[in-house]
Amino acid sequence: MLLPVTQNLTFNLSESSEDVFERCGDMITGIIIWATLSALFSLIGCPACFAVLWELFQRQQPGAPITPNVFFMLNLTIMDLVFLCFVPFKLCNFLVWHFKFIEMLTNFLYSLNLVGRPLLTACICLDCYLAVVHPVTYRTRRGLTPRVLMAVTVWTLTLAQGALSVVFDELNHSSWAMLLYAIALPIILICDVSILQTLKKSHPSGGILHPRKKRALQIIINSMIMTFISYVPPLLAYVLGDLIIHDRKVYECLLATPILITPTAGSIIMSLLYLGNLGSLRGPCCLV
Repeated sequence: MLLPVTQNLTFNLSESSEDVFERCGDMITGIIIWATLSALFSLIGCPACFAVLWELFQRQQPGAPITPNVFFMLNLTIMDLVFLCFVPFKLCNFLVWHFKFIEMLTNFLYSLNLVGRPLLTACICLDCYLAVVHPVTYRTRRGLTPRVLMAVTVWTLTLAQGALSVVFDELNHSSWAMLLYAIALPIILICDVSILQTLKKSHPSGGILHPRKKRALQIIINSMIMTFISYVPPLLAYVLGDLIIHDRKVYECLLATPILITPTAGSIIMSLLYLGNLGSLRGPCCLV
């Protein structure tokens, strides 16, 4: 008897390609989309992450204290870079090698994308919320100590999830992963909406924004774009899976698998938008 599809977001992509292709039969379009876009995102995302790190170090004045935004962006970019650099090895192992060690490492490193990224994004939005909505409190508590504690907590949860997913193969594709999304998403959305409302009230006539508020607005717009592209689709697929598709095979092969590419997309979207805001890119990335 088949289990409800939402008990497992999709099959474990650390399975060998033979097992997955045999399971999906003629419905391998989703797997092809996932593999192709994963390779493309890694090809674009790795140089973008290196460029962000370069910009962060170049713009940091010698002897000047690191700002909270730079601190969180540094953590997020390192997390994205490690994940994206491993994606080609993951694809090669999935399609050709089938080494058990790389399968276990895949489960571990996917936590960087599925757990660490949304939680760090929530930290960035929360910091911007305090800076814009409660500026007096923010100015008196700009030290890095609470931010370091937040980052350490995120890294601890991320590495713990990765370690557990090595033991329990399905953990990254279970309701537990969606629970962490459900924690991060409300924080991101509430902070974003509150910041936009505050900025609108303080500049009803569309006047020139203070550079700090303009920077916060850029961060918030970036996070909203990235959130709706990267985090909302897998959450909706999990929550509404039973209502949309009742056949588990169809759900896994044609819906859940390609949707898994959207969290990976988040690893390049924020970097490209950040570079666009700095003027380091020219084109559609420069949205603000």
